[in-house]
Amino acid sequence: MTNPESGHPGLTRRPSRSAATTTFSMEVFDHEDVVPSSLSFIVPILRIAKEIEHERPRVAYLCRFCALEKAQRLDPSSRGFGVRQFKTGLMLRLERDNASSLASRVKQTDAQEIESYYQHYYEHYVRSLDQLGDQANSAHQLGKAYQTAGALFEVVICFSRR
Repeated sequence: MTNPESGHPGLTRRPSRSAATTTFSMEVFDHEDVVPSSLSFIVPILRIAKEIEHERPRVAYLCRFCALEKAQRLDPSSRGFGVRQFKTGLMLRLERDNASSLASRVKQTDAQEIESYYQHYYEHYVRSLDQLGDQANSAHQLGKAYQTAGALFEVVICFSRR
C-alpha cells in the first residue's frame, strides 16, 4: 500500500486525534442509553428531562440536577464503569444550562417550579388517562404516565428537602 502523503510503499501515517474525535456532544448525557448500569435508577428522571427540555427547560434542568444528586448517592466514589465520566458530563451540562433555564423559570423558586409541573402533569395526563377506563392501549399509556409521575415525584422530594 502506498502512502499518498510520502509516496513510500508500505508506510501509512496513522491519523492523529483531532478535536472532533476527542470532544463529544453534551446532549449525550441526558439519554438513558449512555447511563452506566450501576446508575440505571436515574434513567426515568433523565428520560423526562429529555422529553420536556424544549417545553420547560428549568424543569428539565431540575430533573438532571436531581439525577446527578441521586447518582452521587448511589456511587459516591464513582467507582462503577463509566460513572465518573458520566457524572462529569452531566455536571458540565448543568453548568451550561443553569443561567438560560433559570431565565425561563415560571415560579419563584425551583421547589415551586417542579411541584407546579408535577401537579400539572398529574392533572392533565394521569387523571385524564385514568378516566378513560379500559379503552384500547389505555393500560399501557396509564402505566407509562404513572411511571413518569413517580419519577417527577422523586424530583419534587429532592427539592422539597432543601
